[in-house]
Amino acid sequence: MIGTFTGGRETFRLKSENPAKLSKKTLDEIVEFTVKTFQSGMTEAEVMDHIKDNDLFLVLYKGKKAIGFAGSKYLNNKNNLKKHAYFSAAVVSSDFQGRRLYNELVKARVDEAFALGFDTISTRTQNPLVEFTIRAELNMRTNLNYISDYSVDRKLISAVFGRRLTEKLQTCRYESINEEYRKLDIDKGDGYYLTFNLKRYKKDDMKDKAVAGRI
Repeated sequence: MIGTFTGGRETFRLKSENPAKLSKKTLDEIVEFTVKTFQSGMTEAEVMDHIKDNDLFLVLYKGKKAIGFAGSKYLNNKNNLKKHAYFSAAVVSSDFQGRRLYNELVKARVDEAFALGFDTISTRTQNPLVEFTIRAELNMRTNLNYISDYSVDRKLISAVFGRRLTEKLQTCRYESINEEYRKLDIDKGDGYYLTFNLKRYKKDDMKDKAVAGRI
């Protein structure tokens, strides 16, 4: 169990689930709202691929009905063999968007990555809102001194999705991020592979901060 929170005037429940033990009813609900939300951009088989093989799988419920989901896979970084979190998918039903529910799915996965001590988070997307929301979570943790800073590597992968995933090109509040995504050939299926490199405090840095806090 992750917890409950409000979106608008309604209450929602976010729960960590084992994909292999989900009921047929819940699986059917996830497939239905995901295909509906992406319209022609996601097939039933692709939704099922996003559900399986996650190390962390979250389901968002309104009452007993699934209305959102998100997954994380924990992979080895080829450069230093440390594990990092790959955000595999996150969807909120189009019937419940605009209530910051997607932010809760990102927050829960970032929380888990921090708790496990990972130094990198990665994902792939053609949606600037994905990058914006992860950045917002990391900015908050920087301000709270959980990390000293972070950097973002953005690698264009031509036709990685094979097609446009959403009918409408999404935008976020930062025009500088939107401009990067306008460079993509969305109809061809271009996307970015994003890597967020977290800069954690060293022990000496933490001692200095502790001393500074007592002055």
